[in-house]
Amino acid sequence: MVGIQGRINGELAAQMHSAIGAATASFVVGLVILLVAVPARRAGFARLRAARTSKWWWLGGVGGALLVSSSAHAVPRIGVALVSVCLVAGTSFGALLTDAFGLGPSGRHHATGWRLAGTLVAVAAVGIAAIGQPHKSLQPWLLVLLVVAGAMAAVQQAANGQLRLVAADVVVASVVSFVGGTIVLVILAAAAGDLARMSWPGTGWLYLGGPLGVIYILIGAATVRVLGVLRFALGVVAGQLTSSVVIDAVWPQRGTSLHLATGFGALVTVIGVWLSGFHRESAEPEPAE
Repeated sequence: MVGIQGRINGELAAQMHSAIGAATASFVVGLVILLVAVPARRAGFARLRAARTSKWWWLGGVGGALLVSSSAHAVPRIGVALVSVCLVAGTSFGALLTDAFGLGPSGRHHATGWRLAGTLVAVAAVGIAAIGQPHKSLQPWLLVLLVVAGAMAAVQQAANGQLRLVAADVVVASVVSFVGGTIVLVILAAAAGDLARMSWPGTGWLYLGGPLGVIYILIGAATVRVLGVLRFALGVVAGQLTSSVVIDAVWPQRGTSLHLATGFGALVTVIGVWLSGFHRESAEPEPAE
């Protein structure tokens, strides 16, 4: 769903002539869907208000906003596959650090040699995938932005998982994430002047990125406590890379195509994330402080 969401939001950004506008539209649609369920979740919100929480738990939506907006900006320029390779490398690195510091609801997971090796391989895959890009379309700053967005996505899952644990309600955690992301994107769109001139295309499927994002956040908040941030990321990676290569092969963004080096980079990324999850820890993870 993450790969398909990137392709849809990339098309929406191209038609709206604004990546921030497309990301804002995606978040607004997702937020509207979630708000329908709010009246039935009063107990979860009450638990969240009464509990002691860390301030950064409420900022998970910032990571989601960066992920969606950077993907919408990059997909029309470099294609879904290379965008996914960069995001995966960043997510692997961010998940490694998030688990090592015990930020997620499953507690601390030590950075083993396998995890470090797998993360380095995933990061190196970005360079391999970039080789296939035409020189004119290769923008190093864009690759760096996507890697950072991927790392922030891992932190977002940790924050959402913590909120879900406190509220005992996955929908409540998802609403908080979408509200935060929507606020950030509206401010950015207004500052860039995109809000005033934003036009909403009439093609319905262009807004499916929002519902896909809702499902992704719900699944993440519900499962990250059991899996840990890194292992959750590995599951996401498997689907994201597979779908992104298929999308670029059969449904490419106009002006982009699947290059052999990018496909090879995706394969190397899969190897990297497999290595990251290869070694099972003998001891139970340390509880989060």
